[in-house]
Amino acid sequence: MANDRNQMVSVRQRRSSRGLFSPEVVELVVPPLKFGGYAGTAGVLAGVGGSIFQEANPIIWGAVSGFQWFTLGTSFWFTRSIIVKGWGGEERLKNGDKTIASAIAGTAAGSVGGLIRGPKNILPAMFVFTIVGAGGQTIANRMATRKPKVQDEKESFWSRWSPLKKLTDQEYRDMMSEKMLRIDADIALIDDRIAELKKQAEDEELKGSST
Repeated sequence: MANDRNQMVSVRQRRSSRGLFSPEVVELVVPPLKFGGYAGTAGVLAGVGGSIFQEANPIIWGAVSGFQWFTLGTSFWFTRSIIVKGWGGEERLKNGDKTIASAIAGTAAGSVGGLIRGPKNILPAMFVFTIVGAGGQTIANRMATRKPKVQDEKESFWSRWSPLKKLTDQEYRDMMSEKMLRIDADIALIDDRIAELKKQAEDEELKGSST
């Protein structure tokens, strides 16, 4: 009996430590909600800005626009997450597969947005958001695969005419050591000059005392 109770307690502790939902559910639900929150924030700002031009209530416009964009963003990212996970994960997908997944997710988001605005807007919204999803993913793919261009200073127009030059650590050390040597040489010349002046002063004092 004691062992059974200990096992029950350990099982309850594990469930409480994991939370109400499994990690798979949290991983599938939380990112779409975050993406929807960002989209909803942008929608609120757009709604408030649009109400100024329409001379409407900014609170109502902001709330309605924020809700619509939150729904669109959440449904888009949720659908895309399901498709990507079903196809093996983000790392295994090619750029073309990612574009197809985003296009399908855009279609789903457009259908949801069309339902919110009315049945007449379902097909146009699906078409528009399909293009937006595919186009956005295509741009993201190009940005991810594009390598930064390394510009040679000799070939750059501005670097040839600019008085400033980027130094390496070794060049900086050499420059500083050269300046220190020049400073030491100047100090040595000043010391020699001071010694000569002192000697001249002493000679003049000796001549004055002898006369």
